[in-house]
Amino acid sequence: MTQEIFIYGEVGKQVTLDTVLAKITPKATEYIVYIHSPGGDVFEGFAIYNALKNTGKEIEVRIVGQCASIATSIASAASPGRLFMNEKGSFMIHNPSFMSISGESKDLRNAAELLDQIKSQFLKEWSSRTGLSSEQLSKMYDAETFLTPTQAKEMGFVDEVKEELKAVAKADFKKYQYMKDKNKIVAWANDFLAKVMGLSSEDLPKAEVTETLADGTVIKVQTEDGDWTGKQVTLEDGSQVPPGTYELSGGATFTVDESGLVTEKKDAEAEQQTEEEPENDMKLKEENEALKAKIVELESALQARTATEAKLQAKASDLENKLNVQVKALSAELKKFQETTVGDDTPPAKAINHPAPNQAGTEDPMKKLFGQYIIDPRK
Repeated sequence: MTQEIFIYGEVGKQVTLDTVLAKITPKATEYIVYIHSPGGDVFEGFAIYNALKNTGKEIEVRIVGQCASIATSIASAASPGRLFMNEKGSFMIHNPSFMSISGESKDLRNAAELLDQIKSQFLKEWSSRTGLSSEQLSKMYDAETFLTPTQAKEMGFVDEVKEELKAVAKADFKKYQYMKDKNKIVAWANDFLAKVMGLSSEDLPKAEVTETLADGTVIKVQTEDGDWTGKQVTLEDGSQVPPGTYELSGGATFTVDESGLVTEKKDAEAEQQTEEEPENDMKLKEENEALKAKIVELESALQARTATEAKLQAKASDLENKLNVQVKALSAELKKFQETTVGDDTPPAKAINHPAPNQAGTEDPMKKLFGQYIIDPRK
């Protein structure tokens, strides 16, 4: 079973991870992904890419119109040799960016690092498919490069350029909520055909819009782009509408000149919005001022905290220096104490060795005489 997935519109708005997941089914043996998108939210695009790759099935991608920015990353989910592009398609790559960002220097550095990480993902995706080096691709992203189908094929971004890439002729207009009437739907369809098929305005079908006035009269407007200004308006029988200002059943008004052409058309919603704008603007202004005040308060608190931290750091450093000096002094005193002898350190005098009485070799003279003259003669 082949399952078709349509990436038609802005990623993150008309096309989301949820709309893609709704088309992924275990019954599918392969997927064919049709792309006509200007790009959009980077992380939503990465999620769609991962969802496609995680199916583990063969994926064929057909670029039938525009493929730009993060939409190119979705296209890179194609299986080897199965990335095709229509002859009237367009392929564009550029560096990722934030629409708006504010904050401290660390916030800006973190944002810059995030953009570099996203770009590295782009380079990794296409380096393996195209064979181009990261340096070559990086220069192309820096320059915001637009490629024709032929150029895209020559550089390896697509595998083949085909004249026809047929898709199922169906669309869910509920995704395009800004299309509130038939003339806008026709205008969108004509624009889509012009981009995909390369048709000129003369080749496009002419649209005839039928509307009802507030009094029930049916009118017809010859418009191919949804814009009434300068377009012919007639009654249901084809006769010209008299000059004047008319109100439609929905509340919108339009003015017709002498030649039966519409000179101005005002939507009811636009008029209501104009009346509400001053009140909304005032509310936004008040919220903006409150936000600015909160930012100033937070900045002041941060500055006070930074100053306090600096003082504490200085005190800690001073105390550490004093402790180091005291420790060094105590160490010196301890070493001196250990090396000092307790009491008189004068060397003792040499002892005189007197032979003990009756010690061998030191006979008493009196004892000798007594023995010689008294004891010995008796023997």
